[in-house]
Amino acid sequence: MYNRQLFTAALGLQSPWEVVRIEFDPQGRRLDLHLDFARGSRFPCPEGDEARCPVHDTEQKTWRHLDFFQHQAYLHARVPRITCPAHGVHQVKVPWARPESGFTLLFEALLMALVCQMPVRAAAGIVGEHDTRLWRVLHHYVEKARERSSHAGVSQVGIDDTSSRRGQDYVSLFVDIPRPRVLYATPGRDASTVGRFAADLTRPRRGPRGRGGGVHRHEPGLHRGDRGAPTERGDHLRPLPPGPAAVGCG
Repeated sequence: MYNRQLFTAALGLQSPWEVVRIEFDPQGRRLDLHLDFARGSRFPCPEGDEARCPVHDTEQKTWRHLDFFQHQAYLHARVPRITCPAHGVHQVKVPWARPESGFTLLFEALLMALVCQMPVRAAAGIVGEHDTRLWRVLHHYVEKARERSSHAGVSQVGIDDTSSRRGQDYVSLFVDIPRPRVLYATPGRDASTVGRFAADLTRPRRGPRGRGGGVHRHEPGLHRGDRGAPTERGDHLRPLPPGPAAVGCG
């Protein structure tokens, strides 16, 4: 009983959720925590303001959590679908994970901290997961951050390219020079990369409204090794100075 209460408190669970069973396998270096809710519990509708909706049915799910010392930890729970009088049947949102993720929020926070410091494949090796699962997490949070970002003050953009791996696979980086910060990254190093950047910059909620009056046409020579190639209107779109570009994760 005490162990279940301890893990319930450690996970920050609130009623009606609690740890109901613990399975610990020292040889397999694994800890499984089974969560559940009391019979008759009611949940808020994820689509509206109704706070006490009855349970329609449940679906069993599992999430990878932060390691318990040297042991991998997993949470298991039957996630309810509720019946809302206004919105019908919907699955509730659990407080420890985002929908459709196989990781808890805390584990995803760890993954994002790791991939800011090392390649995704290296981070996957550390946590013992396939790198495709980490890429899905990374894409989710990058897109979420980009949707919240504003490029309204962008007036000068620097362009540089870097090899993504050994060989001729290049990635073009577009950097807000005065800040500095990376605005966009895309495969390739030819003029089409500028078109993709301009389309991304001017999509809804992130249009350029700065001093330079927008994004200007890219001269053909710029991505063919001519670092001094001019743009159509001055230096509002120009190559980065020589040397590596610093990409921040924070």
